[in-house]
Amino acid sequence: MQYGGDRPVAAAFPTARIFAQAAAARAPAVTFTLFPLEEFMSHQHIGRRAFLKQSAFLSGAAAAPIGFAAGLPLSQRQEWQTFKTSPQYASLLFAIATMKANANPDDPGSWAYWCNIHVNYCPHSIAYFFGWHRGYLYHFERQLRLVADDPNLILPYWDYYTDPNLPSEFTDPGTANPLYAERFNTNVSAALSMEPFSPLLTNFMRGAKRAFEPSFESAPHNTLHNLIGGDMATMESPLDPIFWLHHANVDRLWVAWVAAGGGRVMPAISNVYWSGSYSYTPTVTMLRTHTWDTRTSLGYYYQNETLPAALPALAKSVTQSQAFISPSAPAVGSFKLTGSRVTSGTTFAAVGARDVSLDERSVSVQMPPSQEAGLALARIFRGKEAMITASGIRYKSVQVVFDNVMLTGNGKQGGYFYNIYLNLPAARNSPSATVSALIGTLGPFQVAGASHHRGGPAQLRYVVNRWVENMTEVQISMLTISFVRVNGNNRPSGSVIDIGEVRVELSSEEVDS
Repeated sequence: MQYGGDRPVAAAFPTARIFAQAAAARAPAVTFTLFPLEEFMSHQHIGRRAFLKQSAFLSGAAAAPIGFAAGLPLSQRQEWQTFKTSPQYASLLFAIATMKANANPDDPGSWAYWCNIHVNYCPHSIAYFFGWHRGYLYHFERQLRLVADDPNLILPYWDYYTDPNLPSEFTDPGTANPLYAERFNTNVSAALSMEPFSPLLTNFMRGAKRAFEPSFESAPHNTLHNLIGGDMATMESPLDPIFWLHHANVDRLWVAWVAAGGGRVMPAISNVYWSGSYSYTPTVTMLRTHTWDTRTSLGYYYQNETLPAALPALAKSVTQSQAFISPSAPAVGSFKLTGSRVTSGTTFAAVGARDVSLDERSVSVQMPPSQEAGLALARIFRGKEAMITASGIRYKSVQVVFDNVMLTGNGKQGGYFYNIYLNLPAARNSPSATVSALIGTLGPFQVAGASHHRGGPAQLRYVVNRWVENMTEVQISMLTISFVRVNGNNRPSGSVIDIGEVRVELSSEEVDS
């Protein structure tokens, strides 16, 4: 296999070239101090030529923020199959190899530096998932240009809705290949979902009803991390070069969602939602308004900015890709129920079950609530408030909570995830339970992230109001949470995730997603 255009591996990545050029002409590329994007805007009194010399992020004219330097041309981020035929392919390989060879994690020119940003600052399952990662990729792309000394280098994307197989350049374990990483799976068919692109999801931000951001983050974003496994199933996922192509595609699909129209609504740039900044380090930030649109502030666009119309043909032929079609409920396990109780100043546990261990089998957890709790759930599902005698608080929303969640040794490596359903029927199309809903996904990536940010066993929450607005008292009396296992071509066996408690909570907060 060849890398770096027409040059063989030995010519593209000789050790002497990597280290000699990094130490000489490219040495400044791994020692500069990053400038927050806001600082660019405050230095307009500096002459343009001097400013370009002083500001590392402006090393490539085509990449300068359009809002700062009006009139500069836009960069096009290309799909991998196109990008690898371009002159910038060799630049990308050189930049990645050079950054991996830099052992100083405090140096922006090192690979570990950018991984540590993700570990310490990334927002997952909270607001600004899309926006923070857009700024993250923008800053990283500029660092790649600086290391490669190539102002035209751009981040490519991997369109897995066209081909769900990792590009072959990432799967060759040759010692000179900087794109290779150990992974559990290289086909992501089972991770793909069309749900985020439904015309019913017309709001953008987390917290709104029928919102795009939380739906997309759940699948295909999280599920792809889980299925690929290896570093991708951890908070250190940027160590795997495919991370950057995955997130470029995530960013592209956000652009496509906006462009699709059909009633889809983004908060206006003047909306308070865009106030403030994202943080990447104590000194590296980006104004949220700069991530509202890629063209006007950040100066780039994508080769293809249309939403996928269907799952790829390769995915349709794989049974696991049907994971997002409601299956029949798996067998009910035997679990010890936990009683109703106040769990915080804003939440009340209606019902729960203890010590749920997940393995290669799918399983259901049945939790019949008390009469009072069941009536309260029914009221909230009908869009009304409800009170519980024991707390005296008015509750407005319902969440499924997984508490004290831990990964086993087998579970950490990835290669699997679970779809989480509420009240699946015992048999498909059974009239005995007319309301069932896929409320989210669960896998090692979510658990690792929640554990890291919490500093201990994870707690994960899934909002259910938006899915089951008309659930009846009879259906609530047989409340069931089903964990439906989804596997890649390679998957771990045995226990993978241990959950201390699965419970259904009432909340006094109005939470929609």
